[in-house]
Amino acid sequence: MKKTLLIAALFGIVTYSYTNSGGSPSGRSGSPASGGQTCTTCHGGGSASGSEVVSISFDSDTIVAGSTASVTISANSGGSSTKIGMMASVENASGSLITPTNLGTGTKLVSNYVSHTSSGTSASGGSRDWTFDVATDASSPDSLILYTAINFTNSNGTTSGDYVITESQTLYINHNVGLEEQDRVALTVGPNPATTFLHIKGTELKEARLYTTAGRFLSMETFGNTSSGDLTLDVADLARGNYILHAAFEDGSIHYKHVILQ
Repeated sequence: MKKTLLIAALFGIVTYSYTNSGGSPSGRSGSPASGGQTCTTCHGGGSASGSEVVSISFDSDTIVAGSTASVTISANSGGSSTKIGMMASVENASGSLITPTNLGTGTKLVSNYVSHTSSGTSASGGSRDWTFDVATDASSPDSLILYTAINFTNSNGTTSGDYVITESQTLYINHNVGLEEQDRVALTVGPNPATTFLHIKGTELKEARLYTTAGRFLSMETFGNTSSGDLTLDVADLARGNYILHAAFEDGSIHYKHVILQ
């Protein structure tokens, strides 16, 4: 009898570990829809070193309603971590979930959340990316918020010694700009990630400002000439991390771009 009970107990442990390596339970992205819950409901005991980088980026931070945004979630442990877990959600301002589409390698849907697959936790050089799309239509709100919770593990095969970092990013949806106008005021920003300077170019570009993700305006030296649609921001002295660029155009429209400084 004792042997039977021991085998059953060990089987339960292995099954639990395998399930979590294949994707987190739903509702762990740290978002309003998940009640702020993250992977810390199971994982914990570790602490961040401060060198970790978690980012959410889009191919364009402002899209026209009816188009699709490509999303990339990136995590870097700043070290040699070989296993990194992820859960993400896309939500409107009311906390209602939007189901992502076209999931990339290493990702899968868990209910309406995106999580890693069993092979989607493998990190190379302490870094891991996951991709998926967000489709919009005429009924979409003016913005959607993407949330993610990243579980950095110590690869010891248990849930102890791990820690979680959360991040969020806003995708803006323009219902008033047609495709022709969007092309006319197309915005390019680079390099992104940036280190010392950030170059902004756009037809009829009027002004460019950089804000923190909390909405605080950052005053910095600007070079260039708006008459040619070219501006350069000196970002060398800013803290490394995630920022939002607000680019204002002559027609009154504002385009947004997620910027990473590293």
